[in-house]
Amino acid sequence: MNLYAHRLYLIPFLFCFLFSACKKSEVPETPVIPAITISIEPGEVKLANDSFFGARLTVKIQNLLSGESDSVVWSSENPRIARVTDEGVVWPDAAGETYVLATLVNGKGVAKCKVVVTDGNDYKFRLVLKDKGQSNLSINNPESFLSPKAIERRRKRNIPIDASDLPISPEYLKAIQQVGGTIVAKSKWLNTVSVNCTDEFLIDKYKALPFVKEVILVWEGKRKEVTTASKYVDVPQIGANRTPGASLNYGSALTNISINNGQALHNKGFRGEGIDIAVIDAGFINFKTNPALKNVNVKGAKSFVYENDNPYSVDSHGIWVTSCMATNQPGNYVGTAPEANYWLLRSEDESTEYPIEEDYWVNAIEYADSVGVDIVNSSLSYSTGFYYPYTRYKFEDMDGKTALATRGANVAASKGIFIVNCAGNENTWVGTPADSPHVLTLGAIYSNLKISAFSSWGVTVDGRMKPDVVALGGTASVINESGNSETRSGTSYASPIMCGLAACLWQAYPKLTNEELMEVIRKSADRAGKPEVPFGYGIADMQKAMDLSKTITASR
Repeated sequence: MNLYAHRLYLIPFLFCFLFSACKKSEVPETPVIPAITISIEPGEVKLANDSFFGARLTVKIQNLLSGESDSVVWSSENPRIARVTDEGVVWPDAAGETYVLATLVNGKGVAKCKVVVTDGNDYKFRLVLKDKGQSNLSINNPESFLSPKAIERRRKRNIPIDASDLPISPEYLKAIQQVGGTIVAKSKWLNTVSVNCTDEFLIDKYKALPFVKEVILVWEGKRKEVTTASKYVDVPQIGANRTPGASLNYGSALTNISINNGQALHNKGFRGEGIDIAVIDAGFINFKTNPALKNVNVKGAKSFVYENDNPYSVDSHGIWVTSCMATNQPGNYVGTAPEANYWLLRSEDESTEYPIEEDYWVNAIEYADSVGVDIVNSSLSYSTGFYYPYTRYKFEDMDGKTALATRGANVAASKGIFIVNCAGNENTWVGTPADSPHVLTLGAIYSNLKISAFSSWGVTVDGRMKPDVVALGGTASVINESGNSETRSGTSYASPIMCGLAACLWQAYPKLTNEELMEVIRKSADRAGKPEVPFGYGIADMQKAMDLSKTITASR
């Protein structure tokens, strides 16, 4: 064997030796430990904001070592949209998208679940402004924002036209609209703007506006479908409402009138002629087709409720209330001011109970002022009935200057308007705007002159007695939707019965101021010498009121 062949013979042995040596010296591998994995099931949930149900989430953990804790901490990236309990139940709070997290307490894993919250609700916010900003109008040219009748009322009562009469800056309104939503009410007197929007988080953007002082949620409800129905166009109703003759056959309304000796005014020809009365109420369904109201002189009608702009399309309450004053059907039914002129203004949304109704009410009375009304009847009251507990009024709020509607009434009175309001039917302290010192508040009595069981009464925080006076409200006669008379009970009817008589009294003695008119009616009542709850000053007598008015105005 040659040397080359010998070497070839040795190669397999050498390879074997080297391979064996390498294998014996190799370090054993460390076993690979699988990573802990954590997931949430389901991985995504969809919830409706108006639902009563949440969604239960579960955690799945893999590769957890023996002895390690499987506890997790639940959290939400945006608890304003969705919150999660310690047990992993997620609840919707607002429309939007966020993530719920489950984090292992040992910090070795975290999982996410996408949460989508849908919202079928709309929201209304009241923006309280720091000021009204610069108006493009001037108090030197009031014809651009007040009617001739409104200007004349101020002139006759020596009431100056001032900055409170000017509207809110159009630049402010434009900025609010650019944020989003629709302006549904505004008050130039109280510096407020109310908006309706589909996104509740717009509240943050409204608050960021430099001229906004505060933003308050005043309504929340199901979004209504947008209709293509045409907007309501108002057409006045010119009624032949004169009642010739020295005496009237009141028909079924006789007791309404006679309790307060209203015939004493009517028999002298004072039946409301030339007086404009605004009725702020819940709706006047089919008023114009009501056979008993066909000759009522209606100067105009308007709805301030955002969802429905037709004042004649809903609710009978305004029919019952207005009929107590305006009906002029001798032998059948004659109201307390059959020859007055009327403005029918809807501010009450009977379908819900939210503070936005006060915004509508203030909007309505500002409108009433701008068209020049003399008297406002409001058979509405707000106290403890709002859905949101934090918006419900307490007795301490009824101080005549705090509640929104009360503040609006106070300004209206300063413009020379005489306001009559029901006391309420809760048999407890009166609500707003009845607590105003500038509002004649009416309690209810039965035909036997006893106080009605439901009539609200009390002494306000600042020591004033309410109601001021009383009128028939227990089984009062009204006209219904069909044009027939029926009886109904509530301070809602005592208020217009007295309001109509006040209109006739003011017709008789137009030199009285609105404050003097209130005082005359109080002093004419049967308990004027010693007012007492629940009657207040008691049952007003129109003959005595005329005598007092004559004395006051004799030297003018």
